[in-house]
Order: sequence, then structure tokens, then C-alpha cells
Amino acid sequence: MLPPAPALNPINENAHTHAPHHLGSPTPSSPTPSSLVPAPHLIPDRVPAQQPTQLDHNPEQLQSLDSIVKLHTAAQPNLRLNLDLTLQSLRTGLPLLIVDLVLATIAMLVSACVINLWQGHTLNPGVWKQLPAWLVIQTGLVWLHGLYPGAGVAAVSELRGVARSAVYSCLALSSLNMIFGHLPRIEFAIFVLATFLVMGLLPLARHLSRASLAKTSWWGIRTLMIGSRTTCEPLCRQVQSRRESGLIVIGYVCNQNDFNKHAGKDANLLGSGLNAFSIAVKHRAPIAALASVEANALAQRLMFQFPSLVWMDESAMFSETSNPIGEFQRRLNVPFLRFTPRLLKRTLDLALVIPGLLALAIPMSLIAIAIKIQSPGPIIYGSPRIGQHGRRFKMWKFRSMVPGADAVLKEKLASDPIARAQWAADNKLKDDPRIIPGIGRMLRSSSLDELPQLWNVLVGQMSLVGPRPVPPGEIVKYQDQYYQYSHMWPGITGLWQVSGRNDTSFEARVFLVGHYAANWSLWLDAWILVKTPMTVITRKGAY
Repeated sequence: MLPPAPALNPINENAHTHAPHHLGSPTPSSPTPSSLVPAPHLIPDRVPAQQPTQLDHNPEQLQSLDSIVKLHTAAQPNLRLNLDLTLQSLRTGLPLLIVDLVLATIAMLVSACVINLWQGHTLNPGVWKQLPAWLVIQTGLVWLHGLYPGAGVAAVSELRGVARSAVYSCLALSSLNMIFGHLPRIEFAIFVLATFLVMGLLPLARHLSRASLAKTSWWGIRTLMIGSRTTCEPLCRQVQSRRESGLIVIGYVCNQNDFNKHAGKDANLLGSGLNAFSIAVKHRAPIAALASVEANALAQRLMFQFPSLVWMDESAMFSETSNPIGEFQRRLNVPFLRFTPRLLKRTLDLALVIPGLLALAIPMSLIAIAIKIQSPGPIIYGSPRIGQHGRRFKMWKFRSMVPGADAVLKEKLASDPIARAQWAADNKLKDDPRIIPGIGRMLRSSSLDELPQLWNVLVGQMSLVGPRPVPPGEIVKYQDQYYQYSHMWPGITGLWQVSGRNDTSFEARVFLVGHYAANWSLWLDAWILVKTPMTVITRKGAY
């Protein structure tokens, strides 16, 4: 028996609505999100539901549109935490940068003196010309190895990063001299000796500097631990006793039951996992450290709340009897939460949209004339959508449906059981009678009806690349994945559009939202922008 025709959406043209499905949180195969775009055949048709954990909020809070928007808006990563991370990283990393610059300078000058004296020469003034390039390359490579600010980095990892940076600096400086001039043997000998001095002395200098800085109250990045009490309680004390790691652990949160039992008995126990974000904001702790499997279940949500989220492997715990060789094993930073990546993305949007609107002014005018000739009514219509941080806006499109589209659809569903089954499956019809003959089908299959959304991008409501804008009625179906969606600008194109468009199931679409959010980069945006024209030309999934 076929299901009854569902209630029609009041929006008479909704190209991207879908029928409700039971939906839960995608479960990643590994804690670290892949940086690769998933192949279409790897996208699940149905995403397995995530079971609620003791640290999670009550699922009953997610039963209505208003409660979801209110809940997630309250948990948005605010500017204060992002600013705190920037400032605390600067004041933690800047002293180490100064130490590196001073020691690298000393290493180069000492090497020059030793080599020249050994050769019986006076100090060659050419060394001073090499010094700026040496310092820039050396400190730049140290930064690329994650050693500024280097909080939570083990001594072994720091040694490896410094050694690699010194060797690569020597090779880079030697190569530049050979490419743009010549490389005398005496200068190469100076570079090699300076490299060995840096490799031997810089880790020691950093260790002594960390030990001195750890005695101050201002050095380090404030961190909140999240996990089971049995894991966090001893681990918290150990990390607090080793301030030279660059971490200021303010305490930990655990599940509600353990908090109720031990509240007031442990000064480091600050609350339950339900309040992790608000506690972090209160204590200005921009890093959340997940310290147990119990906390890992919350990773997908927390990584969209905290500017920096890290996994702490229990096998790498700081021990009472051993050297602190353990460190955070994986960092799950979401680039889109940081100010600089957002600024770069917005700059790229404006750099492409402004000339794009000028170049497309005439084609868009011709489309408008064609619509007016073939069908009475407005040329452009606005469809309500939910944007970044739950803000509502109108997504503009060229009208591709006939006037009275709701009545036409109702009549079609009442008389055609096959169409009714299609509509019940995903709120779409491959042979939609509402579409304007000729120009309407051409606009939809070619996605040219999306061109007015360039205005949405210009005014900051959308981006060129991002998740598809969600209609208000679909938020409930996103459940916990709304955390991921709400942190981004919705886009004109995105992973969903280049992965099958309308042929992609709703669950797969939600999966792609999470994948894009966790792995966003300008390179990923560039890949999607390059692939979009091919998707439009082949018209795959367009109807």
C-alpha cells in the first residue's frame, strides 16, 4: 500500500527538501578525520545512529526546531575563546621564538668565526647577508613542525622537529645560494657547523627556557580535560605538575553520576560533561583534552565548540616515575572555527563574486527576460533558509516553476501513485509538472537558477562553497549534525553537489556536511570549484 501524499511545503518551489528519516551521528572509522574527499561509493546510504553517552545532553532537547536552534546557538564557539587561544598561543610561543632566534644567530656567528679562523681568514662580511635568510628559514620550519607554541609536545618530538628544521634550513640556504649565485666551500662549511650547533644546543636552550617560564603564571595555554573521573583525576594532577609542557590544566569534567558523587571532594573536578563548553568559557580555556573513550563519543560535537580539541592517549599518560615523554596524540582542530581561515575564505569569495557578478550581468538579464516571456509572475523568488549560527535568510533563485505550483503538485500526487511514491521517498519528482517547460528545465538541469545566490554570497549570507542551505523544516532531521552545519556559511556548491546531487540520499548528504566541516581547507574548496563545472555539464543528479 502506498503512503498517503505528505503535506505540501508552503514554499511553492523547494529544490532541496527531503522526507524525514531516522538520523543519528555519523560514526568515524578512526578518531582523526580524513583529509581526503570520500569517493561516492564510500558514502553510506544510511549513517548509523550514535548512542547517547553519559556526557551527552538529553536527546529529548532535540525534538523541535526551536529547541535545536536555541541549544546549538547557545553552544556556538564564541569570539572570546578564539581570541583567548590566539593570545595564549602568542604569549606561550613568543618567548620560545626569541630563544630560537638568539641561539640561531649565535650558532651562525660562532660557526663563521670558527671556520674563518681555522682557514686563517678574517670574518667574511658575507655572513651577515646570509643571517636574515637563515633565521627566517629556520624559525619558519620550526613553526611548520608545530613547535610554536609547542604546548603539549613531548621532548622527543621537539628534538625531532628542531633537528629536521636545522637540516632542512642548511639544505635550503645552500640551494638558494647555488641557484642565485655561488656557494663557496667555506660558506657551506659554516652552514653545516651552524646546523650541528643548533641541533645540539637549541633543544637544551628550549628545555631551560620552558623550566623558567613554567614558574610564571602567564605562560601556557589553559586546558580543560574531559573524560571519566578515574582517568582524568590522576592525569590532571600529573600534567599540572609538569607546567613546562606549556599546558595550564584548569581541571576536568566527567559524567553526571560521578560529578554528583564527588562534587566538592576534588578541587580539580569542575562540573559534568553537560557543561564543558560553559566551564571552558568561564575559565578561558580554549583547549579541550579528551582523556578517555567515554569522552571520545563527544568528539564530533566538541570539535565544533572548542577552537582546539585534542585526543590524549591513555598510553601516553604522564607517569609519576618516568620522564614526560607522552603527548597529545592527535589534534582535531577545525580550521573553520579560527578567525584567519574564515577571513581567507571570505576574501576568496569576494575576490571571485564581485567580478563574477559583473561578467554574468548580461547572461542573467537574458535569463530574466526568457522567464518573463514564458511564464507570468516574478522572475526571482526567495526561499527561507537557515544559515550560519542559526540566522534565517532568503536564498535567491531564478523562478523555474509555474504559478500555482502547489496546486499542480497536489493534483499530480493525487492521480499518479508512482509520483506519490517518489515524493514520499525524498520530496522530489524526476518528471515534475510544476517546472516551466523549456526555460525552467534548462535552468534546473544546468543549475543556472542558482546564479542569484551570488548576491547572498556578496552580502555574507552564503559562500561559494559549503553545505547546501537547510530549509527550516529540515533542521530537526539533522539532529546532532546541526552542530557541524551551523558553524559554516552554506554554499552555492559543495560536496553534495559534486557527489551526485539529487541522486544522493539525505543521510549521505548529512555525512558529507560533517566531512566537509571537519576537513575544510582552501584546497578542498578549490577542488570543489574545479569539479562543479563538470558536474553541471554532465547534469548528473540534476532534475
